[in-house]
Amino acid sequence: MMNPMTLAAPLVPNSNVAFRVSHPRVEVISDFESLVSAKPVWDRLVDLAGIDHPFLSHDWILSWWESFGAGRQLNILLVKDGEDLIGIAPLMVSRRRMYGIPVRELGFIYNDHTPRFDFIVARDHASVYEAVWRHLLDRREEWDLLKLCQIDSGSRTLLELPLLAAASGCQVGTWPSIESPYLRIEKSFEQYFKSLNTGLRQNLKRRMKRLEERGAVEFECVSAEEQIDSALPDAFRIEASSWKHSAGTAIDCHSELQKFYSSVAHRAARRGALYLTFLRVNGLRIAFDLSLIHNNKRFILKPGYLQEYHSCSPGQQLMAMTIRDAFARGLTEIDFLGAVEAWKLSWTSEKRKNYWLFVFQKDLRGALLHYTKFRLVPWLQEKQFYVPLRDRMLNLLGLFTRRGSFTDAARGRAL
Repeated sequence: MMNPMTLAAPLVPNSNVAFRVSHPRVEVISDFESLVSAKPVWDRLVDLAGIDHPFLSHDWILSWWESFGAGRQLNILLVKDGEDLIGIAPLMVSRRRMYGIPVRELGFIYNDHTPRFDFIVARDHASVYEAVWRHLLDRREEWDLLKLCQIDSGSRTLLELPLLAAASGCQVGTWPSIESPYLRIEKSFEQYFKSLNTGLRQNLKRRMKRLEERGAVEFECVSAEEQIDSALPDAFRIEASSWKHSAGTAIDCHSELQKFYSSVAHRAARRGALYLTFLRVNGLRIAFDLSLIHNNKRFILKPGYLQEYHSCSPGQQLMAMTIRDAFARGLTEIDFLGAVEAWKLSWTSEKRKNYWLFVFQKDLRGALLHYTKFRLVPWLQEKQFYVPLRDRMLNLLGLFTRRGSFTDAARGRAL
């Protein structure tokens, strides 16, 4: 249950970072029942904070924890000014290894299926970060590494926390993660489409004719909850027809992934935020796009198409249809999420930068891990022998895919 606690005085009296006189208090959510009951105040804070993506919503967090929470401990910090909730640090504790060294990792409620994350702060940002950091310092014996993943480059977290941590004598580092393409929706679809590469437009037209030779081509949109249980299995089946199945990364390869995306879809449908589309030929679903709508923006979670229709570019055909639909709906943005890929860049050139923040304890273990992550590994990466050695290690650890690219999480563990 949530236990209120008064924050102690600053632990670094000679710091050049001044702690404020006001002392917000911190409450801790450490059990699932308390997380469930926090929904009303959580959702209200997300609205007040102006969070412009769905990955900090209570629905998303709940679906994530129900699917992936096993073996981890909730450590969500609620920052209050009196009775007013002004900030949430959605954290958890897990045990991992970094360069073979066991660590107690305090981090976001995050894995590879979380495109973006951060603290939720409605006001008094500096006071919220100070309160969170002071709380973590008071309990420094409970964690070895603070790792905060997929933070947008414009977030105050990347400014406030490093200053506080460094002033407390901790080792700090930021690591550039993936850049995610996105499309701002402006003007009209016709103007936008004409601005695209001529080759892409001609390709779409030529291959649509090829597709129409196989039968009637239809665009289908699923948004009602009662349709999900019959539609999602088709989406999972379509995704599994690609290389992802043989690589073991397809949704249908893992029961927890099926549970997660089904839960996300159901909860999104209840609040009118689900956007699941299909491209059909002769009634057969051959391509899909699983997206969420949030703050008048579309976020693409999972796209895919049947490999046997590859010559007709069904994925790009469906993307063209959904982009046209976004213009018609009056959406303001489409976020492709994930890493840069050629097919995404055929629709936009704009990208968002994301970073991971590492804070190591002020001890020998922390110094060794910081040196390895931010000095030794970058130096090794410049050596010709490093990449083959790294890939061999990733292969042994099961983190290297058959397509020859390792996961973002693997890179985050500094391999």
